[in-house]
Amino acid sequence: MNLFFRFLRIFLPAFFTKKRTGLMDVHTIRSSVWIGDQDPLGHMTNSRYSSFTDLGTMNYMGRTGALMTYRKRGWSPIVQHESITFYRMMKFPQKFELTTQLVGWEDCYICFRHRFHSKGKLIAESRMVARLVGRRRQKVTTDMALEAMGLDLTSPPLSQRYLDAIADLQAKDRERDAEQASKQD
Repeated sequence: MNLFFRFLRIFLPAFFTKKRTGLMDVHTIRSSVWIGDQDPLGHMTNSRYSSFTDLGTMNYMGRTGALMTYRKRGWSPIVQHESITFYRMMKFPQKFELTTQLVGWEDCYICFRHRFHSKGKLIAESRMVARLVGRRRQKVTTDMALEAMGLDLTSPPLSQRYLDAIADLQAKDRERDAEQASKQD
């Protein structure tokens, strides 16, 4: 993560807060474009948006208590797919808000939406699919994750974009498993 000082400013209060938020709540962080966030063309570089979505996810996991719960079990979150759509550009010293929301889940996949807003306008939107991985590559399902949090929830319906990303990830898993099986023969 290349936003170290922003990470400390956002994550530490989120992780150590006594007041936890709900899994389906919208979580917001506020920041601004720094000079080091820009590319040579003078606008925030594409890779910085992904760095901020990582920050948004860590803020979400800290505030909901999910990170502490999952770490106790040896589970780590990993991003498997992210797609960002850019609508406008941002420049130094523009202020913006990043909202992070859990939009649903399926099997072992957890789907987030991140939205960047500035001056009341949507700047960019990220669709992220993540999952939890246990010790020794243990598969952690969303049912296991919810049970660990003491929750019994049903996922809202996922949009086709998320379902397509999940189907692609599942196909890649099947290919990898078939490849490994053929190497063992």
